[in-house]
Amino acid sequence: MAPAADTDLPPVGFAPLANATEGELFNGPFYIRGGTLGFRCKPRHINANGTCHGGHLALFADMLGYGIGVGTASGAAPTVMLAIDFLAPVRLGDWVEATPEITRDSRSLTFFHALMRVDGTVVARCNGIYKKRSSGPRAAS
Repeated sequence: MAPAADTDLPPVGFAPLANATEGELFNGPFYIRGGTLGFRCKPRHINANGTCHGGHLALFADMLGYGIGVGTASGAAPTVMLAIDFLAPVRLGDWVEATPEITRDSRSLTFFHALMRVDGTVVARCNGIYKKRSSGPRAAS
């Protein structure tokens, strides 16, 4: 395994996610290149089994909205639904990346799916729905 300083670097062309929240910075860092997002599995992401915690992979799945441009113009887009299937373990130092694809884009919702990969091997698949923010005033309840 390469020294820690080398393994912390993202692949060429990836840049830190712009405008990341404090929580995203703490749980990441997450990186983006075009529509592809990625992260390096670090000690803080590891569970008792010595692999990346499923909750962290679910958080990464939720972050994939940045890859399809959901919520970037008008603030965050709330997640309506998120599903994930864990297919293979992610180990310490692994680079995990995913390129989300929009499966349907309606007036109020954006549906997506993605495969998470480590060195070309699919480690998880996910799909979700984001609620679009309206630009007008919010109706009274």
